[in-house]
Amino acid sequence: MRNMPKVIGTGKDIYNLLGMVQAGTLEAAELREVINGIEEEKYIFVPVVEISEDKRYITTNYLAEAEKGAKVLCEGKEYTIKSVEHVAVEQQSQGEDTGEAKEEKKTVIGVNADLETTAEKVGVESPVNILDTLGITQGELDSIKGVLARYE
Repeated sequence: MRNMPKVIGTGKDIYNLLGMVQAGTLEAAELREVINGIEEEKYIFVPVVEISEDKRYITTNYLAEAEKGAKVLCEGKEYTIKSVEHVAVEQQSQGEDTGEAKEEKKTVIGVNADLETTAEKVGVESPVNILDTLGITQGELDSIKGVLARYE
């Protein structure tokens, strides 16, 4: 990434990089990698603790940002959250038989379609939208990806 700036601060930076791709001074794959990184920042990723038998519910560690109607990214597919429930789970302290149970919170997220049972992590839409911060829309980003396809 010889010609790549260290920080992408605005949507204009992305357009400038696209111009560099079109001029042949930057590889299209490098800009695609940057765009994929930006799109991943739209989500807060957490490990999957359990997926229900009906493949409609994911249990994760406590995640306050999960809310009904938000988007979830799981194994590259986007789902919509239909329900969120924060539950307390009692766990025995490891190595100690004091009889005391430690309470741990988990989040159960219901989604609108069947999930992959092999999912190891799930991304919940972040309340702070990186695209708003950069001053670019998802439509503009998709257009740039379309132009990049011609150079790959």
